[in-house]
Amino acid sequence: MPLTSYPLFPMEATLPSTLADFPTLSAAPAPLLQLQRTLASDTLKLKRTAALRLTLLSGAFPVLITFLIFFFKGDIIMKAGGSAWPRFINASWQTAGTLLLPLFVVLLTSLVVNIETKATAWKHLYAQPVGRGAVFLSKLLLILALNAVALLLFVGLLLGAGMLLSVLKPKLGFALSTIPFDTVVWMLLRTYVATLGLLAVQYVVSLFWRSFVVPVGVGMGAVVATIALLSWEHVDKIPYAAPLGTAMAMKMGKGTLTVAHELAKHEWYSLGWFAGVLVLGYLVLLRRNVTN
Repeated sequence: MPLTSYPLFPMEATLPSTLADFPTLSAAPAPLLQLQRTLASDTLKLKRTAALRLTLLSGAFPVLITFLIFFFKGDIIMKAGGSAWPRFINASWQTAGTLLLPLFVVLLTSLVVNIETKATAWKHLYAQPVGRGAVFLSKLLLILALNAVALLLFVGLLLGAGMLLSVLKPKLGFALSTIPFDTVVWMLLRTYVATLGLLAVQYVVSLFWRSFVVPVGVGMGAVVATIALLSWEHVDKIPYAAPLGTAMAMKMGKGTLTVAHELAKHEWYSLGWFAGVLVLGYLVLLRRNVTN
């Protein structure tokens, strides 16, 4: 029989006759679902990491320092006059805002982003059926949440430490003064806003330098440089100076501690840095080649 009687490739038997017969790839999840899955995954990765321990430590350490100062030297401090609660709250907030809070934000952002860098998992992460926007936003939301937890823990421990001092050191007069709750709430909100600018800068730096050392070095250098520039008239435009500016915003009166119930100029600058840096960083990230 002629060879042509046996077709080598029976196309009519193997190919679908219409486009509808072709198998279709599953559609990518909706953007909100992508974000939800990525955020759940990032949250699980935090277990047994230094980021959680740092969050707890950053809330407790400034309060512990101020507590010990008032416990051992409180009688000398109170000889200058004033009420115990306003002095204790003011001292604790200035201790946190001067150096500890900016350094905490620097370390926190670097640690969260470094989870992927340490595991050399960026290529694998971007190969998943999620967009870069979900990855970018998920880690940002996680850092913002940890920052909020640290500040809430700081306020809770601050009030608890003051109440403990009223029992252990009744002569300091904590029981004779009232807690300025409105000032505490406004300081909590304003301090959080003040951290947003430097948080955004450190987040973008950590994303683009896939290293733990470089972002931390940049952040610490910026904090030290900011302290050296505190006398500069435009220091309020520097995002690393905003937490200190907010800590210094409280006004001590005769038995009172007050703060303006509105955002200061440096806090508006912090919001501007937050929005501008994140938009710019995301646009550049979209064009970047995926490398470890």
